Amino acid sequence: MTSAGRGWLWPLGLALALALSAGGNVAFMVLASRDASFAVEPDYYRKALEWDRTMAQASANRALGWMAAVDGPAPAPGGRRLVVRLIDRDGGPVDGARMTVEARHGARAAEVVHGLLAGTGQGRYAAELPLGRVGLWELRLRAERGAQVFTQRLEVDLPPGP
Repeated sequence: MTSAGRGWLWPLGLALALALSAGGNVAFMVLASRDASFAVEPDYYRKALEWDRTMAQASANRALGWMAAVDGPAPAPGGRRLVVRLIDRDGGPVDGARMTVEARHGARAAEVVHGLLAGTGQGRYAAELPLGRVGLWELRLRAERGAQVFTQRLEVDLPPGP
């Protein structure tokens, strides 16, 4: 091979190394995005831009003085019956709200369960949701009553059912 022919080997090798590197990165990205335990916060950029709104909601939550707590999820067909108790700052029940939940398991954060909890009286809201996996769940609650809006994040450890 002539010296002019060998002069093209190193740029070709460099291009091949870059192509293999890019191909490997694309393959890893595809594999990672298929994994249900991997999740990216939906609309994270919009949420970051709306940080002031998030802080205003936190202030509204403090002003309302409401608190939410999970009243022991019970086994139900196809999942669990989730019961959330909503109380005001004096410990009284908050009834008449429209409560929604977004639940995600810590080991399967990409699989989000959405639900509407119906009021059952005495500040309790319930729904049967497909929360079959035991372990730590993050619950993002939102309660709306008229112009009042309350949000809270809870972590609940679901034990195995009977």
